[in-house]
Amino acid sequence: MSHSNNSIWRWLVEAYRVCRREFTLTFNDKGVVIFFLLLCAVYPVLYSLIYNTEVEHNMPVVVIDDCRSQLSRELARRLDATPEVAVVAYAATMQEARDMLARKQAYGIVAIPREFEQKVGLRQQAHITVVADMGLMFRYKNILMAATNVTQEMGADILHEAVAPVLYNHGAVIENRQVPIGNTGMGLASAILLFILPLVIQQSMLLGIGMLHGGSIERRRRNAGIDPLEVEARPGATLVGKMVCYQFIYILPVIYALYLVPMLFDFPQNASLFSIVVLAVPFIIASAMMGQVLRAFVNERESVFLLMVFTSVVFVFLTGASWPRHEMSRFWLAVGDCVPATWMCNAYVLMQSDGATLRSVTHQLSMLWLHCGIFTALAYVVERWVNRPRYRNWQEKAASSPTSLQKYDLYKHGIG
Repeated sequence: MSHSNNSIWRWLVEAYRVCRREFTLTFNDKGVVIFFLLLCAVYPVLYSLIYNTEVEHNMPVVVIDDCRSQLSRELARRLDATPEVAVVAYAATMQEARDMLARKQAYGIVAIPREFEQKVGLRQQAHITVVADMGLMFRYKNILMAATNVTQEMGADILHEAVAPVLYNHGAVIENRQVPIGNTGMGLASAILLFILPLVIQQSMLLGIGMLHGGSIERRRRNAGIDPLEVEARPGATLVGKMVCYQFIYILPVIYALYLVPMLFDFPQNASLFSIVVLAVPFIIASAMMGQVLRAFVNERESVFLLMVFTSVVFVFLTGASWPRHEMSRFWLAVGDCVPATWMCNAYVLMQSDGATLRSVTHQLSMLWLHCGIFTALAYVVERWVNRPRYRNWQEKAASSPTSLQKYDLYKHGIG
């Protein structure tokens, strides 16, 4: 066997030993198991239960009818007939209506002004006032949607009455019809949770990788800069071995979170399991390598919470779940482009909600593979020229002063 074949074989053996060691460390560490497996199992279900049911019906509202006309009564009647809200009372003044909101007897106010019918009769634009309890977005969404739909329908009917003698048309001149395409149930969970599920997987992996590295750092401080559980391997073999370990560990969490949870809670599910797995492979690789890069900032197990948990909310906004990405500034758009979950979430939503095929999300898939290459290169740099020189420096310090690392460890914990 040639020298090059021997070198490749040794590299593969090192990668295998690192992978096996990483499996052992993972499943012997309760904290890492919680992040890798339990978090992926509980969080998707917990979030789904919080937003279940997705659509709230018959939201109690109170009406202030200062117009007291046939048209205002028709508006209140149509409002009560919508599935979104239910008129539970009429109030004489705004203060009386606000008192009902304070007592939680109603969650919204619809005020019809005195000149409402007069302006409509003069073919002028009439206004109504809608006040909503913003304690939950469900309430605001339902009340605003009901008021908007009713006023648009009444406006179309009035316009039809005005032009029907000329057009001899027995249908509506302007028809108001909502045709939801992706989120057919128009539910909040179906709109939000599909962005959250891939992000849960990424964050759980970053937390677990950070905790594993923090444990290694603590062992080195107690053992003169040497981790007794470390496997001697070259930087590339170390990275690949760990990445393969995480790929195997996340097979079931990915299928469970991205395929089974939407099925259990009746979220939009137009993507096949094969398509989800094709997306998930580069996503897991990129997330694993991103974790290898970020672990350079982890100095103990606890610091991973400050680093990773803080970024969770930021990553949610960067995916475009609450604000469209095309409306973001160039800076935040660029920051979002650097996060693997951004591309995974958008591709996953397109496939699950809108029925996009793998060919339709080629750009997102290509960006995920690009992230794999970039983060792998960065992880190699961090492993070879940041982490390993630091470990050698610790060993040299421990050789000259055997208690220096232990004193530093005590100092970090506020003891020394």
